[in-house]
This record gives sequence, structure tokens and C-alpha cells, in this order.
Amino acid sequence: MKLPVSRENVVRLLLILALGGTIWKGFLKTPEGAGLLDPRSLYNGLVNDGENTAIMKERHRDVLEATDKAVKVRLEELRAGIYKPAPGSLISEESLVRAIRKHVATRARAVDDELRATEKLARAKALEAAGWRMGLGCAPAGERP
Repeated sequence: MKLPVSRENVVRLLLILALGGTIWKGFLKTPEGAGLLDPRSLYNGLVNDGENTAIMKERHRDVLEATDKAVKVRLEELRAGIYKPAPGSLISEESLVRAIRKHVATRARAVDDELRATEKLARAKALEAAGWRMGLGCAPAGERP
């Protein structure tokens, strides 16, 4: 039986090919697929993600510290009489003190986030150094590979 070459059949074939390519690319994004077929890509992705996360968390902590310093300077200026908020302004000594207290907790969390990001990067580099691969099957329960 010969299938006629029609526009619909060509579109169907192209859609099937596109779906197959999507499935293949998706499989290569999983640890199982990339670890077996393209380990260099897996490690590059893990290390790159770890580095980007560490940089982002470090920048976030730097911004929080700069903001905290600016609020402290504004509070000192307010107490010294150098800065006088406009009438009806939301800025007051009380609001600046509250902001500083809030920044203490936020900075502590940012330091923890930065530490977790550097640990994530170290884990990715350790996996790369060990040549770790994730197999397609699951190990039996209670057994370690």
C-alpha cells in the first residue's frame, strides 16, 4: 500500500520527527541520559549551575550589606539632625531601627544561602572528580551501589 505524498502526511512526519527530537533532547537533560551518553555536558551543567548560584547568592548578600550600611548612615544623620524627613514621610527613627533589625535576620539568611550555594558547587565538583554516573535502573531497596 502506497501512501500518497500529501501536505498532511508531510506535516505528520515533521511533527513526529520534532517530537522524537524533543524526547531525545529531554532525555539528554536527565542525569540518567546525560550521565551515560554525554557526561561532559552533565558535569558542565552541574558545575555551571553551582557557580552561578554561588555568584548570585554572594551578590545578594553584598546588596543587603550595602543597603544595611545606607540605612545606618541615614539613621545617624537623622539622630545628628543632618537629615530631616519631609512632613508626612514614612521615614522616621523608629522605621529605620525596624529596618536595621530586619536586615540582621535577612543578612543571616543570606550568609546561610551563600554557604549552601558553595556546598552545592563543591558537591558538583566532587561528582565530576569521581566520574559519577547515574544508571538507568534502580538499585534494590536497602543496597548501596
